[in-house]
Amino acid sequence: MNVMNLSFSEAFGERWNIHQCRSMLTLPKAALQIAYHLDTPCGFTISRAVADEMELLMIAVTPSYQNHGIGRLLLRSLLENAELGQINKIFLEVRSNNPAQNLYKKMGFEKSGIRKSYYTGLDKVKYDAITYTKIIIT
Repeated sequence: MNVMNLSFSEAFGERWNIHQCRSMLTLPKAALQIAYHLDTPCGFTISRAVADEMELLMIAVTPSYQNHGIGRLLLRSLLENAELGQINKIFLEVRSNNPAQNLYKKMGFEKSGIRKSYYTGLDKVKYDAITYTKIIIT
């Protein structure tokens, strides 16, 4: 939860609480992946597979570890596990002004849709949600 709290700004309401995390992780084929530096958690992913598709529900890297390859390492591991699990597609959704989009594009995700005004910041400004898809097995 420390990584969650440090990684997500309260300005957008994207941070999950402990109850939401526990609830999600009790669902079938939900997975938590944690990255460590020495003994300190510094990043994680939460994903869920259904049939031959997976959704990356959340990825976070503690700000002091951002831009050090942790996010790329987490995504690469997620993609490898998806392939081993015979997942055909991975989906994710991201706020339109989130710089993480650059990482998703570098990792082969392609923009596949938009949800207009999906996110609302504390300042009441609306932000679109951009959906990305990556084909794993063709």
